[in-house]
This record gives sequence, structure tokens and C-alpha cells, in this order.
Amino acid sequence: MIKLVTKKASSEARQRADKIIRDVHKKLGKEYKFFCRPIGSQTRRCIVQDKNGKYDLDYQIVLTENSKGKMDPTSIKKKFLWAFTSVKKNNEKVEDSTTVITVRCSKDVNNFNVKTEKFSFDFVIISPDETCRIRRNGNNQYTWVQLPTKHTDIYNRYKAMSFEQQKDLLENYLLPKIIKEKQKDESQRRATIDIFLEEVNNYL
Repeated sequence: MIKLVTKKASSEARQRADKIIRDVHKKLGKEYKFFCRPIGSQTRRCIVQDKNGKYDLDYQIVLTENSKGKMDPTSIKKKFLWAFTSVKKNNEKVEDSTTVITVRCSKDVNNFNVKTEKFSFDFVIISPDETCRIRRNGNNQYTWVQLPTKHTDIYNRYKAMSFEQQKDLLENYLLPKIIKEKQKDESQRRATIDIFLEEVNNYL
């Protein structure tokens, strides 16, 4: 059954994500200074489980100017991949996706089991001036690519909505479409952020 995940129900995942980031900070603190912030569905109260009961949370890791490590994207991504892999539990799996580091968590205690996967996290690494993100461009090499800015006006329009308008948009427009996407195979789903931008644009 597809359903909305409440803030209380997602507390286990959010606490685990916070612990992972703290541990990564300990591993990399001498080389990289950064802060981490939630983005996406959890900031808009629309976390949705797929048909298998799994859901995901998105985060930005924002590097700061006082980092002392190498600032080329390949060095940064490989260091963070090492750190995430070092701090993961036995029932977790770290993956290097094109634009994010993904941590997948299952209910099994001693090993990761895709059949009992319960939630996952996507961490995107952002440049100190917050204009670029790291993206893999083949051969395990990485580059900085510009963050999309064309939708800034849409975000501003959403923030300007009244609480009642945001609630109406969420419950009657966003959630039905997100739930429909979650019923599809993972490889065929549209990103939640794309649905959000489209529906805000259509709503006003």
C-alpha cells in the first residue's frame, strides 16, 4: 500500500542520517569543513513510501571555504565515498550514483538485504559558493556542474503561498501524482522535485 510517511514515522531514518553525517564529519573534519541540510520531500511534508514500503530522504552537503583538503571534485567525491563506506553499518550499502552518494538501509542486522530495505538517503555535495554540485562524467572522474537556477521563481511562489494553499497543493495535487509514481518501477519514476516544480507552476 502506498502511503504518506509522517514526521514521527520517519524519525528513525532522520536520526540515522544525522548520525551518519556526524560520523563522516569526524572522519573528514581535518580536511573538509561542511554543513548538511535536508532538502526535497521531507521539507515539504510529502515523504511517500513506494509499494514495498521503502522511502528516501535527500540532503545537501555544503562545503565551506575553510576546508583544507583538495578541492577538485574527484578528490572530494572519493574522500566522501571512503568516509561514508567507513561509517556504514553491516545492514547498509553505500553507492556512488551519478550526482549523489546513496546510503541504503535494510531491516536485517548483519547484512544488507534489498528485500527488506526500509529507507535510503541521497547526499549531494555542493560547492562553497553553493552554485555547483559534483557529477560523475565517466571513468570514475567527477566535475562541478551548475546547480539549476531557473526554478528559483517557482520556489519563491511556493514560499509566498498561504498555509491553506500549500496544504491544498500538497494533498490534492502533489501527493496523488507522487503516489502514482511510487507504484512504477524505480527505473521509470519521475523525480519528486520535478513533480513539485510542475505542480507549483500549474497551481498558480
